[in-house]
Amino acid sequence: MDFRGRVYPCPPHLNHLGSDMARSLLCFAKGEPLGSNGLNWLKIHCINLTGLKKQNSIEERLHYAEEILSDILDSANNPLGGKMWWADSENPWQTLACCIEILNALQSKNPEHFISHFPVHQDGSCNGLQHYAALGKDYYGAVSVNLTPSETPQDVYSCVAAMVERERSKDAENDVAIAKYLDGFVRRKVIKQTVMTTVYGVTRFGARLQIAKQLKDIDSFPKDKVWSASTYLVSKTFESLREMFTSTKEIQ
Repeated sequence: MDFRGRVYPCPPHLNHLGSDMARSLLCFAKGEPLGSNGLNWLKIHCINLTGLKKQNSIEERLHYAEEILSDILDSANNPLGGKMWWADSENPWQTLACCIEILNALQSKNPEHFISHFPVHQDGSCNGLQHYAALGKDYYGAVSVNLTPSETPQDVYSCVAAMVERERSKDAENDVAIAKYLDGFVRRKVIKQTVMTTVYGVTRFGARLQIAKQLKDIDSFPKDKVWSASTYLVSKTFESLREMFTSTKEIQ
């Protein structure tokens, strides 16, 4: 167990926090009938694993799964000699396992009665910030971490990146040199780790190291500006988080 209370499994390789291949091999010991909605959730999960429709609604993902059902079934029937649709997924092995489960369900006499042992993942949206938004009753923060009803999923990292970019653009117009250098580089991936770890008490120095690492990995970003740019982005990221989650500072 780590300092967040997160429990890690003893087996080093075959566990639910492991690689794509490891996770593709896991199933529940006790199966349950799919019921009226289970097959649909298998299809939605299959699309979720590909990463193709992250910003689409649940209904749109299900519709997309129905549109490409032939590719899903082809993947299950002929994984190495067919179209190999599954191989282009963000999580190819888990996708293939899900394709096979969908095929098995459809080939059963009644999919609603099909006993499935397959895990369908459900994850939170930056759980730490969800707790802060709920405790502080921050409406806009709650919206950004999917605590309020919405047809499409919200992404707090993209929201913060957009707020940082808004401030960077203003500074660039006011002739702030480092803001000009960062034009086109305020990206979701650059600030994601800092947003994620702010609830664990990341320091400004730690956040600078996080952002600096991301900027270094961008080939086109000038390496001699990494440290000053990361210092600037840390400040703007923290300011944006305080604006979005207004009660966080008081709670902390």
